[in-house]
Amino acid sequence: MSRMRRELSFLLVAAWLGVACAGSPGTSSSVAQEPAAQARRTLVTAVRVEPRTIAARVVGQNLSIASFLTRRMFNADLALLDDLGNPHPYLAESLPQLNSDSWKVSPNGTMETTYRLRPNLVWHDGTPFTADDFIFAWQVYGTPELGSASSPPISLIRSVDAPDSRTIVIHWTQPYASAGALQSLGPGGTGLPPLPRHILGSALESGTEAILNHPHWTSAYVGLGPYRLDRWEPGAFLEATAFERHALGAPTIPRLKIMFMPDGNTAMAAMLAGDAQLGADSALTTQQTSALLRQWPTGGGSTVSQAALWRAAHAQARPDFVSPAALQDIRVRKALAYAVDRPAINEVVFDGQHIIADSMFPPTSELGRAADAAITKYPLDPRQTAQLMSEAGFSRGSDGTYTSLSGGRFSAEIRTTAGADAESEMAAVASGWRQAGFDFTEATTPAALAQDVRARSTFPGIQLITAALGESGIINMATHNVPRPENNWRSGGSSASYAGYSNPEMDRLTAAFATALAPPDRIRAAVDIARLHNSDFPAISLFFPTQPWVFTSDLTGPRSGAAETNLGWNIHEWDFK
Repeated sequence: MSRMRRELSFLLVAAWLGVACAGSPGTSSSVAQEPAAQARRTLVTAVRVEPRTIAARVVGQNLSIASFLTRRMFNADLALLDDLGNPHPYLAESLPQLNSDSWKVSPNGTMETTYRLRPNLVWHDGTPFTADDFIFAWQVYGTPELGSASSPPISLIRSVDAPDSRTIVIHWTQPYASAGALQSLGPGGTGLPPLPRHILGSALESGTEAILNHPHWTSAYVGLGPYRLDRWEPGAFLEATAFERHALGAPTIPRLKIMFMPDGNTAMAAMLAGDAQLGADSALTTQQTSALLRQWPTGGGSTVSQAALWRAAHAQARPDFVSPAALQDIRVRKALAYAVDRPAINEVVFDGQHIIADSMFPPTSELGRAADAAITKYPLDPRQTAQLMSEAGFSRGSDGTYTSLSGGRFSAEIRTTAGADAESEMAAVASGWRQAGFDFTEATTPAALAQDVRARSTFPGIQLITAALGESGIINMATHNVPRPENNWRSGGSSASYAGYSNPEMDRLTAAFATALAPPDRIRAAVDIARLHNSDFPAISLFFPTQPWVFTSDLTGPRSGAAETNLGWNIHEWDFK
C-alpha cells in the first residue's frame, strides 16, 4: 500500500470512528423485548429523506433523492421489472410484442403499441381506472411548463388513444426500444404512469400552477399501487394501508409506516431497538449497515442491494458559473482523474462494497462490456497527473500547489450533498487532490437543498453526483435535460445533468440510441456514446454504489435486484414470519 493510501486510510478511519463514537446508538432495553403481535403486523421502515412527492413520475421538479420504496408503495405501471430486470405485465394483461398487432413499426419509422388493461381496476379512492387516465397523463406530462415534455418517452409520443375503457393505443413519432414495457418505478425508469383525471382534470384546465400546487402530489395522493396513503405527517412519517384491489392482489402485510430519519445513527438505533424492521433508501450508510449486522445476534437480520446508480465527480460545464476557468481544460480534468485513489476510498469509506466505475456503463451486460472496452481508464497515476498539468501550463510552487502564469494558483471547490458516506468520500477525494498539488476546499449541500435543482446546478467547481447508470443514464447526456434559467431550472433527466454538460453530437447519439430497436444497433450507439463522453471527459467516474436495504430476520420477501429493478418490486408479497 502506498504512503498516500496508508495516510488516507488512517485519517478516514479515525474520522469515522470519531463520528460513530459521538453519535453511536445506545443499547435499548426494548432490544430483548418481543414486539406485540399487533405491532408486528405493521412494517415500520426508516428512510433518510422525506420525499417531496410519492408520484411515480415527477412534474415541475427533478427528484434527485432516490425515494424508491415510497414510489413503489403507492404506484403501478403498465409493466413491472422483477429482480432480474425482466418485465412482466402489471396494469396490463400482457405486454406488446414487436412485429405483431400489438407493436407495429411502419416503414417511415413511426410505431404503434397497444396495451390491454386488466379488468375491474380501480384507484385507491374506488373510482374506476380506465384507459382515459393514460390519455390524461400524456396531456399532463406533455405540458412543456411541467418539465417532462422534452424527455422520453413523452417527447416521442405523438398521441394516445383509448378505443374503449380497457385499451390504450400509443402512437410514436419514431422507434423506442422500451415502448413494449413502459415502467417508471425502477432507477432511471421513464414510463407513462397514469394520472387520475377525476382528481386533476380541473386543475390542468386552470393552468400549471394549479396542478403543481395540487395536494394530490403529497397528502391527498391517490394511486394504484399496493398501498393506499392514510396519513402524511410532514417531517416525521407517513402511514399506509394495504390496497385490497391492487392489480396483483392484496398485499400480505396490512400496514406500512415510513419514518423520515435523516440521521443514520437514529435509524440504526430504531432497528436495534426493534422499532423499525427495514432500513431503505439510504437510511443507513454501508458502514452502518455492516455495524448493524454485527450487533444483531446471529441470524438477526439480512441485507439486499443493487448497483443501480453511477457516482462521479462532475466539473461545472457552464462558463458563467465555473471557477477556476482551468476546469474547462480537459487536460486538467484528466489530471484530477489520475489523482483519485478509488480502491482505497472504496475500502475505507464503503467497506469495499462499491464497484469501481470507469464510465457510466457497468460491464455486467453485453452492452456494458462493449462500452467498457471502448474507453480509456484512469487509475491512480501521479506521473500522468504531473505530465498533464505541465501540458496545461501549470507547475508546482514552493508550497507544492499548482500555479500557472495566466491563471495563478489552482484553487477550486468540491461539493457533495449532506450524508456520512458522501462527506467521507468527498474528504477522501479532496485529500488525494491536495496531496497531488491541487488546492481544494470542501462544501456540503444541506439536506434541505438536496432536491433544489437550481442550487444543485450552480456550483462553481466540482460536485460529486449520483445518477442513473447504463441505458437508464443515457437520457441524462442530452442537452434538453440540462437545467437552466430558460426552463426554470427544471431537468427532464436526473442529477447527472446538473453540471450543464452539452454537446450536439451527444444529442445525436442519444437520439440514435433511443430509436435503435435491434440489440446490435443499441450496442453500437452505446459504444459511440461511451467514447464521446470519455473524449469530452465532463466527469470523473468513481463508483457504482450499492444501495443496501437492511431488514430484520422476521421479514421475508426482499431480495437483491438488477440495476433496473426497484428493490420493492414484490412488496405486495412480503410478509412476517
